[in-house]
Amino acid sequence: MKKQEQKNKTVFHAVAALLAVLAVVLVLYGGGRWLEKRAEKPETRTQLPQADQETVEVDGVTYRKKSRLTTILVMGVDHDTQDSYEYRKAGQADFLRLVVLDDADKTVQQLQIDRDTITPVTVLGLLGDRYEPVTEQICLGYAFGDGRQTSCEVTVEAVGNLLGGQTIDQYLAMGLDGISTLNDLAGGVTVTLEDDFSAIDPAMTKGTTLTLQGEQAETYVRSRRSVGVGTNEARMARQESYIRQLSVQLDEKLQQSQSFASEAYDALQPYLTTSMAKGQLVNEAWAAKDYTRLDTIKPDGTYQVGEDGFMEFYPDADALQQAVLQLFYEKVE
Repeated sequence: MKKQEQKNKTVFHAVAALLAVLAVVLVLYGGGRWLEKRAEKPETRTQLPQADQETVEVDGVTYRKKSRLTTILVMGVDHDTQDSYEYRKAGQADFLRLVVLDDADKTVQQLQIDRDTITPVTVLGLLGDRYEPVTEQICLGYAFGDGRQTSCEVTVEAVGNLLGGQTIDQYLAMGLDGISTLNDLAGGVTVTLEDDFSAIDPAMTKGTTLTLQGEQAETYVRSRRSVGVGTNEARMARQESYIRQLSVQLDEKLQQSQSFASEAYDALQPYLTTSMAKGQLVNEAWAAKDYTRLDTIKPDGTYQVGEDGFMEFYPDADALQQAVLQLFYEKVE
């Protein structure tokens, strides 16, 4: 293949958590190629609990599958929102985060998924016909769809493959052009710049403390190659810091006004593709605004440069297993 462009029961109870995650849907960079020929590359697999296993035993400990979960995959696409896309030009799901809401424990937890993670990804033909999954960067599946529903569904399937077939109930994707709107809904986020962004925005020099407004938010969370060490891993760390602060500000606004959830949804809707209904989202968001936000899970793993010169991430088998157990299972006492 030749090189092409490389590689946002109870639904979303915590709008603050959802919106915080959306903020980072800006992980974008282009250029790359479709590497179906690399299907023979080794997969990062482990003895993961499978979706049909109600109980599993790991290291002598028995775990039971949780029964009151809602899972939402949030995606950030490296494209401005368009009405339609050419085949294989729908963009990449460069930001991926699985949000897991536990109605029993009243918690929200997130799994951060590196866009370079290697896992089986379904390939779609020009007319939507399905081919066998290809072991490839997880971000790439999105490009094979229509930039809307089918792109999201392929990506949901790829994340499911990574996690042993665990169920993902809903999805939400947001285009690049929604970032500044989300940031400004929160009143702007104040950061101290640990890297120099002045090549993009002269006001964003290293060491400066400023409140990001409009396009500055996109620059801060999206930029990679011309900033610092230039790796996706470094960018994800920057995004995580941004999300934590944004989440606090959005939580405060939600606590102050029930109408904020609806207003925020309306403002972001032009940039969204989602399987979630607005009314269900808004009502449950208010009901669950006090859910505890647990620490985000980011599995350890190994980075290496692939045969094409692009970065690949292989999650550590034990770390991925523990992530699945933590998100979807509970210990049997």
